[in-house]
Amino acid sequence: MLRWVLIIAGVLTALAVVIYLIGMALPRTHTAQMQGVVARPVAEVAAIVRNVRDYPSWRGIVVENIVETADAITYVEIADGDRVAYRLTEPVRDGQFVTMITNPDLPYGGGWTIALSQDDAGTRVRIQEDGEIRDPIYRFFAHFVFGMTSSMKNYLENLGATDVNEPRA
Repeated sequence: MLRWVLIIAGVLTALAVVIYLIGMALPRTHTAQMQGVVARPVAEVAAIVRNVRDYPSWRGIVVENIVETADAITYVEIADGDRVAYRLTEPVRDGQFVTMITNPDLPYGGGWTIALSQDDAGTRVRIQEDGEIRDPIYRFFAHFVFGMTSSMKNYLENLGATDVNEPRA
């Protein structure tokens, strides 16, 4: 019996080491994109993205500590037990939003650029994630299990986007 326990413990330890080493070999930074079309005018979609206080109604998250200034909105999102602080800016009124993660102690960081443009069916929403995954084990799972685009896909679908896909170059 003890022999089997030691064998199982050894296999699990070896697996953890392999996952760690593969994670170390993966790039720390990445860029990923997703896009979709929302059947609403650009100004309406921009108002939804800008209204952080309303995120719980369509994204299924909790938002707190909202501070609005002339040039940015800072807030904390709570989802699946994680607390992530963000800073939202709007470099192009009704056309572009930039959301940056502001807490440096997370195993990941970076931000999204959300570009809105007129489309025959409403508003084309394109999200580009420029991210960094600091922890090698988290990097392994993000790359091989969760995928780099899953959060963007969920965001677009919650926004009501159809035809959600990775844009072609």
